[in-house]
Amino acid sequence: MRWRSAYTRSGVASVGGVKAKGADLQNRRRAIGPRATTYRPGPARNARAAGYHLTRVYDPSAMSIDPRIARAFEADNGFPLEPHLIVLALMGSHSHGTYMPPEEPDAIDDVDLMGFVVPPLRYHLGLPRWEHWRLQADELDVVIYSLEKAVRLLLKSNPNIVGLLWLRENEYVHRHAMFDLLHARRAIFSSQAAADSFAGYAYDQLKRMEAFDLDRMAEYEALTKEIRVRGPMTEVLEADKAKLEHIARNWSVPLETLNRFRKLHHEHFSGYMGEKRKAMVRKYQYDVKNAAHLIRLLRMGIEFLETGQLQVFRTSDADELKVIKRGGWTLDQVKEQAEQLFGRIEEARARSPLPPRPDEAAANALIMDMHLRVLDLTNGAEGQGLA
Repeated sequence: MRWRSAYTRSGVASVGGVKAKGADLQNRRRAIGPRATTYRPGPARNARAAGYHLTRVYDPSAMSIDPRIARAFEADNGFPLEPHLIVLALMGSHSHGTYMPPEEPDAIDDVDLMGFVVPPLRYHLGLPRWEHWRLQADELDVVIYSLEKAVRLLLKSNPNIVGLLWLRENEYVHRHAMFDLLHARRAIFSSQAAADSFAGYAYDQLKRMEAFDLDRMAEYEALTKEIRVRGPMTEVLEADKAKLEHIARNWSVPLETLNRFRKLHHEHFSGYMGEKRKAMVRKYQYDVKNAAHLIRLLRMGIEFLETGQLQVFRTSDADELKVIKRGGWTLDQVKEQAEQLFGRIEEARARSPLPPRPDEAAANALIMDMHLRVLDLTNGAEGQGLA
């Protein structure tokens, strides 16, 4: 992952001494948003005089696996990342074309990455199974799935996963040769099941916004602070009944307090929300980032069902989605648009060219082939009963 400092302003970009416009400009400014442009040549005083300001810019031409990710992965999992990595890609706002740089007052975007790995052979033949891993550190939000789990989610048209097969080329940080095989066969995962999955994820976003309550947020924050001074929150969230009672005694916290915290967390605050995002929720009285996700998910689902092509990069509505992220729509406007889109997604299913179900047999054959090749078991696999 590479970032560099650059002078930016709205308008045209001067890249390498040449003004760039249109698609060429879009390629150069991808990660700083469609209105941001980059100034490279000349001394700083000339840049400032021209109206540019210094900012951190993601440089897609210098992509590599961030060493923080590689180190943390091996430390947590006991095997190195890169030899097992099938793909690692930029997701989230970078891939949607809705990224807002940290200099913007309401910017709350992370650098989201997703990857698939084929774990070592011991996780295929023995009792332990390796399914996924997550890292949240500084600006990074990384999730990596086993290839097996990823394929199962792809068969369900999970919106958070299926987009990885439909990215632009410059969003892939790492590609194993086997990913090209998966990418070429992506149509086997496409089906009308996308109507339920995209609408379901969108509905979850809508319910969270409708349930927003300032008093509830204040209560949750107070309980979080009270628990954190005594021990890890994860212990409370993951504890069974006996363990929770043990925590209550040892930490001198009423069991009712722990149960209330767990209820609030699971029902309303399970997603990560930093202080800046909480401040925006208070300001606009609803979560504007969730609102942008809601509208985007429904529009993407409709397009996918109607055309069979998933438009991850939002060429037609990126600016409008950023207006929503900046609080430019009221909650009533968001809900009115969502109601219209929920109706349209059912209409799109009815006339969709996609098959009713994904091709599970083809997916099973594909994952078996990929596992055998990546684990170097193709020679003599039949004789060993592995094929």
